[in-house]
Amino acid sequence: MTTLSPTTNDPNREKILNANRAAHAREGTLYLARHPEQSNFYQTRLRSKALDEFSKMALPGGNLLDLGCGTGYLTLPLLERGFQMTAVDLSPAMIEALAARLPKDKLTDCRLRVEEAGDFLRREEALYDGATLSALLHHLYDYEEVIEAICARLKPGAPLLIYFEPLKDAGHSPAAHKLHRALAALDETVYRLEMRWRGIPLLDEEYVWADYQRRFGGIDFNRLETILKKSGMEILRVEKFCARRYGWASWIANRILKTPNTFSLLARRATPGQRDAGPSG
Repeated sequence: MTTLSPTTNDPNREKILNANRAAHAREGTLYLARHPEQSNFYQTRLRSKALDEFSKMALPGGNLLDLGCGTGYLTLPLLERGFQMTAVDLSPAMIEALAARLPKDKLTDCRLRVEEAGDFLRREEALYDGATLSALLHHLYDYEEVIEAICARLKPGAPLLIYFEPLKDAGHSPAAHKLHRALAALDETVYRLEMRWRGIPLLDEEYVWADYQRRFGGIDFNRLETILKKSGMEILRVEKFCARRYGWASWIANRILKTPNTFSLLARRATPGQRDAGPSG
């Protein structure tokens, strides 16, 4: 694959947006079935832990923004925790799938918007009591601009959860990397056999451009950290882990091989006079 560098005048911007619209239009209600790496038992525990920490920091019953909400991966559990949600996704199919999953007693607690992340943030004037982004940044042409914009829409002290993003330059040793790749190959082979058995088509071609930042190896964590700090955010916790299709493979990768390829980050909008003490591990 040709190595590219994103630039301000890159004509691929609209191509990336269209690729994401097309890929997620085909995902629809099968999104989580097609992406068990986000819902296996190991990842479910990590998600619950991250949401518990985030929820403790957010204003109880406050107004939260879930940008790139998909079918409700973070929106639904946050609604169950009593928050008011604004859920935004560029895909009508994703929003329709989320709308169908909303509990009847939560319909008035969730505002649904079909809009591209950058466009929404440019038009939005409200300040939020917290925000979440799950598996969003690597789909974006200009994730740096989106991060700056979403930080500007947070109230002082409000938390930001960036969840499930591919980690660039994880720095595995040669031996660990070899085992990491072998486990990944086995995990992926089993996954493709299961998808074939269940009759769920894979969308490999659709994600060539939709997963744009993967073309550069993922999200540069050091770059992201710099942007967050410049945007007035205090980084509280960083979790690096290995995401695999199945829980058993995730367990082996994290507990035995210790070869992270994904990260999550919890930050907070600094209040006046507050200084960043650095993230905890």
